[in-house]
Amino acid sequence: MRKLLLATSAAALVLTLAGGAFADPDQPPAAGVTPATSSETAASNTAAGGAEAPSAAPTDPTRPMGTQPAETTPEDHAQSPDQAKPDQAKSDQAKSDQAKSDQAKSDQAKSDQAKPALSAADMAVAEQLKELAENKLSQYVPREQDRAGILAFYRDRNFAPLWIADAKPQSRTTQAEDFLRNVAADGLDPADYATPRFDNADPAKLAASELTLTNAVVTFSRHASIGRVAFSRVSGAIYFDQKAPDPAKVLASLADNGDARVTLDSFNPQSRPYKALKAELATLRASNEAAPEVAETDIKPKKGARHAANTKSSEARSKAARIDTLIANMERWRWMPHDLGAAYVMVNIPDYTLKVVQNGKTLWHTKIVVGKAGTHATPLMTETMKYITVNPTWNVPPSIIRNEYLPALARDPDALARIGLRISHNSDGSIRIYQPPSERNALGRIRFNFPNRFLVYQHDTPDKNLFDKTTRAYSHGCMRVQNPDKYAEVLLGVSQPEEKYSAQRIRSMYGSSERTIHFKTPIPVYLSYQTAFVDDAGKMQYRADIYGIDKTITGILRGDRRVADIPIRRNYSSSSKPVMASSARGLRRDRDYDREYSGGFQPFGWGPFGGQQNWQSAYQPRDRFGVW
Repeated sequence: MRKLLLATSAAALVLTLAGGAFADPDQPPAAGVTPATSSETAASNTAAGGAEAPSAAPTDPTRPMGTQPAETTPEDHAQSPDQAKPDQAKSDQAKSDQAKSDQAKSDQAKSDQAKPALSAADMAVAEQLKELAENKLSQYVPREQDRAGILAFYRDRNFAPLWIADAKPQSRTTQAEDFLRNVAADGLDPADYATPRFDNADPAKLAASELTLTNAVVTFSRHASIGRVAFSRVSGAIYFDQKAPDPAKVLASLADNGDARVTLDSFNPQSRPYKALKAELATLRASNEAAPEVAETDIKPKKGARHAANTKSSEARSKAARIDTLIANMERWRWMPHDLGAAYVMVNIPDYTLKVVQNGKTLWHTKIVVGKAGTHATPLMTETMKYITVNPTWNVPPSIIRNEYLPALARDPDALARIGLRISHNSDGSIRIYQPPSERNALGRIRFNFPNRFLVYQHDTPDKNLFDKTTRAYSHGCMRVQNPDKYAEVLLGVSQPEEKYSAQRIRSMYGSSERTIHFKTPIPVYLSYQTAFVDDAGKMQYRADIYGIDKTITGILRGDRRVADIPIRRNYSSSSKPVMASSARGLRRDRDYDREYSGGFQPFGWGPFGGQQNWQSAYQPRDRFGVW
């Protein structure tokens, strides 16, 4: 046994010396590390039961042979938080980049699949189309706003033609051209939408015809969606928040859908009132074509024959006038949103009525008083009713103070007091004239609020006698409602039926303090001008063109049609500079009322002067009625 231990110790010593022989002679030993002695090695082996203990860590190839690794702790093997964050961020960024790359490849694959395979003939057309679209597009698409979308559409399909296949028109081409040749049925002129013949096989000619038809369908989609005539050319008292369809999306829908006629017709209004006008237009035109023309002659007809000829001529003129009326009304339907919503309020200004509609059925209707023709006409627009004010205060706008009340007060200092108006001074030195809530208030007991750029609204009135008249254009822009408490009941029943408002409950709120009821579900309000419409019984009705809007639209359509759809700038801002006290000498300030009603100026409401007139609800835009 002793011989075995001595032999083992000797072998260990030889191995130790050999390790030192293989060490780099130029490399100094690691600091704090000394070669193991034979006794240490023997002791270690003895402690292990005579066997060599395994290494606790893998050999470091960068560590010089014959040296021991530096002592480490568990923390040394873990990254610090500052080290981990950049590594995690790099990992996340790599994943994100990979995801984007995969998505891009997927999109590209879908795009490649969508791009049609081209024949040799169509490749030649595509080359010409690329040249025209990139360098001469304005010659075929006059409207600058349309050119970017059209170019984007063709670039996305490598300029593959939409209307041509194998150098011949496709079926969608015939469908689109047939549709455009028949747009007169919607009160439009086919001459506005060129339909090329595609009868020349020359690639350059085919490419030019391609762009001509593309411009025609894009132009029609815009006219059908927002109007052939720009509403701003008709009056400064008309405003609709419109958005023309994207040309690229229009063309893509034509490329994807099977029937171009169905796709193009989808841009027209689809409401029942519009379709009723379209049907009436077709009927009148058919009857006009069937009626014999009255020929002029130098021979003086007998009295009876002359009367018959005059009657026929009058009837022909009447039909022609009605056709113009229908076309003007159809044009105004294009101005309005094509989706009216499930529930809404429809005001018909020439009919002096409003109605509440839900799910296509009229829930309730009533008489209204509208603005006088001229500078006080009720505007045409779309807005949203958001709340009702019970017991409203009428605040006189500065323009009425300046233009109406100051001259009256100069003649009679007590004029305002006799109609219940009060005067106070604002902190900026301007004056405020207002009327407190009462049964004599110019706004009556309820105001219906749909905030808008014209600052008009609907309200009650103490002058109930006007509702007995057939024509009711007496206000200065706002709409007076005959039965406001019932109107409030119906509106709140649509907005928040669970609260069970009734006309009686509304009347119980009447008093001397303003109360506001907010709608939980706001309701669209359409101020429309329908001089031709089908009533709830299905009968066609015509009304007088009280503001001359039909006449103006007809004149524009018969004028320079090239500019008819180009909007003109209108100034919709108010001219409402406050009236300063220094310019209103003689006004008597009611200090007691100032303390009771301390609210600041609110631009709501025009009231009566002398108890007979109702003024437009707020400031007059400078050129609001430049056309009317």
